[in-house]
Amino acid sequence: MSRSSNKEASIEEVPPSPSGSNQSEFALAVEGLRTAYMEKRESSTLVPPAGRPVWDMDVAIIDGKVNYTYWYELEDKTPGGGQKLQCIRLVDIPSSVADAILRLERNLPSLSGKPNYEIVGDRVQILTDAPEPSMLDDDSEDVTTELALLPEIAVDPEQHFTKKCKYRSEIHNLLLCQGGVCPGVPKSEYIIPLLGKSAAGELVFERFTSRWVLALLHPLARYKAWILQVINGLACLHSLGIVHRDLRIDNLVFSSDRSHLYIIDLESRWGNHLAPEILWEPTLDAGWNEKSDIYDLGCTIKGMVYGNVPITGVVEWDVPSPLDMIVEACTQSSPEERPSLDVLHNMVAAIEV
Repeated sequence: MSRSSNKEASIEEVPPSPSGSNQSEFALAVEGLRTAYMEKRESSTLVPPAGRPVWDMDVAIIDGKVNYTYWYELEDKTPGGGQKLQCIRLVDIPSSVADAILRLERNLPSLSGKPNYEIVGDRVQILTDAPEPSMLDDDSEDVTTELALLPEIAVDPEQHFTKKCKYRSEIHNLLLCQGGVCPGVPKSEYIIPLLGKSAAGELVFERFTSRWVLALLHPLARYKAWILQVINGLACLHSLGIVHRDLRIDNLVFSSDRSHLYIIDLESRWGNHLAPEILWEPTLDAGWNEKSDIYDLGCTIKGMVYGNVPITGVVEWDVPSPLDMIVEACTQSSPEERPSLDVLHNMVAAIEV
């Protein structure tokens, strides 16, 4: 696994422009929730700014329990001049010290000498065999044949975004979404269109705005429109037999006027492990399906509201009404109890703004 980077967006609060009491109440609720979360986030020693820089982190299921492992940078260097690290592992057991730390409700204990240690529930113990940060194997495929199907585009950095293609599935899925050819006719206006390839063999897309726009406060009407667009985009993918697997706010881009979004990253390779039925093992057959995409949609709505991604998977993020009922429906533990995209579309469309 490569050195981690902080993907959280800073929250820039701007006055909302609501068109009614529902929107005013919603905007105030969002602002209050964001403020409360950021107060906990910024005071937690689990991560900066109150905590030390995180070199890398890993989440894994061991003996049926979720293990969060962090490697923190130390001021000292190794004899070879490399970065010296402290490993801290938190084994999440409900209502325990480790659980409270992961929920940002209490801080990491500071042990003299900064040894490697773990917290298993309420018990703090030294890690005598602390793991090293792992390096992910490069599983890129040969995409020469697929790239040959694409026209070459003269890239203008101000108008285009380029991406190295790692998997044949990405080109296959993108082409499916535009009639099987490039350039083609998009089957959904909410899926990023593939324009072609660059001279360097990278995929070329129109340049849009990244998810930083979510850090701003928006009226309820805009969140409603965005959620409907994601639902419509997912419906198109599912109609083509494509499970996204990795739906999250990082895989959304926005038009310059923020009225329109596009789903990106159609690799359908590795993905989220948020839905309870998805296996944690590093396998391509982890059980991703249309219903796990719907679970991820609920988590994506939370990210839209907070304009951020949670530090840990157990951070409690309440969502204000009326979006709370949408999130609750999407994130039912049982896949069979999650509504279809058609039902979700009707639920969201019925929200008064």
